[in-house]
Amino acid sequence: MKVIKTPFSYQVSAYDCVPISFINALAYLFERDDIPPLVIQKIYLYCLDTVTSKGNLGHGTTGLAIALLGNWLQKYREGNFVLSATYLESDGFSVVEPSPLSACLEQKGTALVRLYSGRKLWHYVLALKMDDEWFYAFDPCRRGRRTIVKGQVEYLPDAREQEPNLRIKRQWLDTLSDKKRFCLGTLKQRECLLLRRLPA
Repeated sequence: MKVIKTPFSYQVSAYDCVPISFINALAYLFERDDIPPLVIQKIYLYCLDTVTSKGNLGHGTTGLAIALLGNWLQKYREGNFVLSATYLESDGFSVVEPSPLSACLEQKGTALVRLYSGRKLWHYVLALKMDDEWFYAFDPCRRGRRTIVKGQVEYLPDAREQEPNLRIKRQWLDTLSDKKRFCLGTLKQRECLLLRRLPA
């Protein structure tokens, strides 16, 4: 019998890329009936925790919240829901050299990866695979044009179900800069959460 996977979802606001990416990760790794409702509740409880200079809550999600949620998900067990979660930062991962990120994707895992999106803003996408040249991900923010950075970053609007809708040249993505769009940034700015399904 063919397993039907839940299609990836897009953001419903300008700030919920992290909780949506978490939910997309679970949809990618598990069948719908294997995802406990408590897990969905915890995702929204932990995420959207930033506070702006004006005291407004919920304009994004901090790396601390992502690390805490990853830790909780790794310890929580219910039925077939068994997950490995590893939070990486700084120089803990690369997309041009063998690293825990590439190993996770090769083992059919996925990862929440932080990118610089411009205007001093950071954005999370869901890593799905890499080939010799490209990094492929699902971007929960819909884009209005295919070319984002000419020759380096492309939006793939025809993606269906659980296919990647974004691809980035691996060399470009690994650029040590906090000013180029769709790069990981300098080493001290890098954040990533690896997620893998484990045997129940």
